[in-house]
Amino acid sequence: KFVEAGLQVISDISDVKVKEIASLWAGMGSVYCITAAGAKIKPQSIVAKRVQLPARCDSIGDQRKKDSYDVETAFYQKGHAQRLISAGCMVPFPLHVEHRGEGVTICMTKLEGHSSHPQGYEA
Repeated sequence: KFVEAGLQVISDISDVKVKEIASLWAGMGSVYCITAAGAKIKPQSIVAKRVQLPARCDSIGDQRKKDSYDVETAFYQKGHAQRLISAGCMVPFPLHVEHRGEGVTICMTKLEGHSSHPQGYEA
């Protein structure tokens, strides 16, 4: 999927850097920027979102958050992102979606640009 997403395949990874760029609602996970570099190409970055859901949603708010993450997962898993990209929309390309236990990991391409928040990623 990397080539389909416009990324180069890194055959000999020589360096990987991981930076947390956001935390999720109620501490339910984090968003990371992962940058890999190889000997023959420039570094490439992807975004990984790791969502750790509670085993039981005890409040309406937690259930709403869980439902929101379920919808986001389906958006990337069921091809909706690819259809929007094909129509010319700027949407992260899904590279990998994995359910494990009470959590989900979504890996996607990183959209270029800057945060509109005055404090950027650190907000």
